[in-house]
Amino acid sequence: MKPLLYLAGMHARGSSGRVILEGVSLKLAEGEILTLVGPNGAGKSTLVRIALGLRRPEAGTVWRRPGLTIGFVPQRLTLPETLPLSVARFLTLGTRAKRAQVQAALDETGAGQVIDSPVQGISGGELQRALLARALLREPRLLVLDEPVQGVDVAGQYALYDLIRSLRERRGCGIL
Repeated sequence: MKPLLYLAGMHARGSSGRVILEGVSLKLAEGEILTLVGPNGAGKSTLVRIALGLRRPEAGTVWRRPGLTIGFVPQRLTLPETLPLSVARFLTLGTRAKRAQVQAALDETGAGQVIDSPVQGISGGELQRALLARALLREPRLLVLDEPVQGVDVAGQYALYDLIRSLRERRGCGIL
């Protein structure tokens, strides 16, 4: 079976010009979870940007399955406090999802209760679940999560990792 994503021989530099990726390769198939682990500044987010097509590597091969739908959960989201945006409205920015679809995605991630809350008023764990719900609205075959438990307490981290595992089992998508 062909992978969803294949990266070979990735080379990239950071904004300072320092080499942060050198000879990195990975292959991810449907139903697999691949976790990138490393210290701050090791190039994990750069590798994610390359996988998403948001950045080109200096060298290497990037291959995505043709027609691949990707759902992305960013490392952080900063919205101005003065922007009146409910979770429901935020989730539908850039998509034509109906309220019932938004509610179903939020329910699937365990955040159904925040649908009408202001985005700025929900907890870190609720925000991560809402971001995950937003990604799920795309019906992704590949789910890319950039530090999905950032800003979440330890108990919430365990719960999010369980949720990610169960999403993979239910949806059969690959998860990076």
